[in-house]
Amino acid sequence: MKFLKKNKEFDKNPLLKKLILFLVFTLLLFLGLDVLLHHHQIGLTLATATDTILGNEEEFLDPILFDSLLERVHADILSAMIVLMLLATILIRLSSQSKQRLVHLSFLTAIFTQVALLLAPSIPLFIVLWITLFLLWHFIAFVMGLRIIWELLR
Repeated sequence: MKFLKKNKEFDKNPLLKKLILFLVFTLLLFLGLDVLLHHHQIGLTLATATDTILGNEEEFLDPILFDSLLERVHADILSAMIVLMLLATILIRLSSQSKQRLVHLSFLTAIFTQVALLLAPSIPLFIVLWITLFLLWHFIAFVMGLRIIWELLR
C-alpha cells in the first residue's frame, strides 16, 4: 500500500481515488449490514440477546448451542479483522497525523467483543458487555471510514 501516500502521483490518478472510495463505501455498507444481521440473529437489546443466548423457558426458547456460538465467533473474528485491517491500512497511509489510538481501540474492542460473547452463556453480565463492545467497535470503524472519505475528498 505504498502507493496510497498523499503525493503528486496519487493526486494525478483519479481512478485509484475512486477505487479506494468504493472500497471504503463497501466496508461501511458491510458494517451497517453486520449490525442489522446481529440484531436479527442474536439481538442488540438486553432482553432479546439474553433470550437468544440463555434461552427463555416462558417463551419456549432454547439457549444457543455452544458450537453455533463458536461458529458465530469464528466468522465474526475473521470479518472484523479483515475490515479493520483494510480501514486501518488506508487511514494510516492517507493521514499525516498519527491515528494509533483509534486503530488500537478498534482492534481491541473487536477482539474483546468476541471474548464477551463466548463468556456470555456462563456469566450473563457479559451480554451487556458484548452489546456495548459490539456497537462500539462498529462505531469506531465507521468513524475510521468517514475519516478516510474526508481525507480523500478534501
